Amino acid sequence: MIEIEEANKEEQNIKCKHQKISKSHKRPIIITAIILFSLVIISILILYFAGIPIIKYKGENTETIEYGEIYIDKGINVYTKFKNISNKVIVESNVNTSKVGNYNITYKVPYFNDYKIYTRTVNVVDTKAPSINLTGDTQYNLAYGTEYQEPGYTATDDYDGDITDKVVVTQVDVDKNNFEKHYTVSDSSGNSFENIRYIKITDDVAPKITLNGDSVISILTGSTYNEQGATAIDNKDGDLTKNIQISGNVDTSKNGTYLITYSVSDSNGNKTAVQRKVIVDKTQSTGIIYLTFDDGPSNTITPKILDILKEKGVNATFFIINYNDSTEQIVKRAVNEGNVIGIHGYSHDYSKIYTSVDACYDNIIKLQQKIYNSTGITTKVLRFPGGSSNTVSKKYCKGVMTGISQKVLKEGFKYYDWNVMSGDSGDVKTKEAVYNNVTKGIKPGRNNIVLMHDFSGNNKTLEALPGIIDYGLSNGYRFDVITTDTEMVTQKIQN
Repeated sequence: MIEIEEANKEEQNIKCKHQKISKSHKRPIIITAIILFSLVIISILILYFAGIPIIKYKGENTETIEYGEIYIDKGINVYTKFKNISNKVIVESNVNTSKVGNYNITYKVPYFNDYKIYTRTVNVVDTKAPSINLTGDTQYNLAYGTEYQEPGYTATDDYDGDITDKVVVTQVDVDKNNFEKHYTVSDSSGNSFENIRYIKITDDVAPKITLNGDSVISILTGSTYNEQGATAIDNKDGDLTKNIQISGNVDTSKNGTYLITYSVSDSNGNKTAVQRKVIVDKTQSTGIIYLTFDDGPSNTITPKILDILKEKGVNATFFIINYNDSTEQIVKRAVNEGNVIGIHGYSHDYSKIYTSVDACYDNIIKLQQKIYNSTGITTKVLRFPGGSSNTVSKKYCKGVMTGISQKVLKEGFKYYDWNVMSGDSGDVKTKEAVYNNVTKGIKPGRNNIVLMHDFSGNNKTLEALPGIIDYGLSNGYRFDVITTDTEMVTQKIQN
């Protein structure tokens, strides 16, 4: 029992010690809280009796607003001796949202006989990026071999206005058939913008096949046909001669006209084909002669040429220009006697007809309609003034010959240059010179298109013509007129 009582006493002593320790720890915390509360009360009393204003900002002390937006000051709340005197605050502001910058709003708060000054900072910023507008399409097709021409662009910014002169253009090559133009610009606030134009290099030009030898060959029945082949050049792929496919055959044991076709495709699938005509005949002609006369009709020369043609039993092709009432009968006579009237052009004035593709085409159509009105025939055979290879047209419109040649073919016309020149519109002065030029230029086994003129006063050609016809007939040539079925003889376009 004694031991139990002693144990209980010991336990009670321990509890008392713990209670004393706990009280000793809580005492400093309570004292600190009392001191802080007292200080707050004292501060409030000091502020009250001293009349010092208590300020509370509505919103942030520093605010940011976008350029061009309307700024409304939120103001401040002011208390003195527990009274709200906000209505007595004088507010001064220089905030200008039309100009980027830092501005201050000043609040003058009454304090005894003076004011205490408080401020709010307002930052007017420009965070909107400028814009770039591209002229033309953003997907741009560029023909292979041509130079990229910038369609243009403009750049504007809400704050800076027109900043087109600050645009930087760079090129990014994607692959051999594609590249990009990147347009970037930054405004005075450092906001940037980029636009992109995507350029695809296209190739829609078919290769060009050139026959080795003549396009029309006449051989004797039973003889051997020797294939002369051809060459092919592509504007992008270069020499494609080895890719030419030759089809068709010539049976030299049978009379007939045979076609040999030469075809080739480039790497972009553009395909072209040309044909060679092989005439097999036991009495085959040496070749064909097409007599052509430009720049008529004339009252002095053309009727006499028609007389010679009629006498010799051959026909010719007349590429005429505009005519009047007196020469209209000559046009009708030419047609009635089996000759062909082709279009040279209503006008022969280069400075007028080669100013554009449309002007050149109108020059053709205008004469075509007049010929129809006179003869009832809609002719689609034509020769360009100066020929398709003329370069004088560059003086009036770059590329006009390329454009008009493509257009007339699309509209169903055929145009013809020449491969035999008489020289009668140049330095040649005598009938002998005209005769020699023509007879030396005529070659067997092909379509010989002879360039001559029937303008007024061209007596040298008139006088040489009978001999030229006799030469052709005696050497096995046959004479024919040009129609849209006649294989085109053209020169290389240089404009």
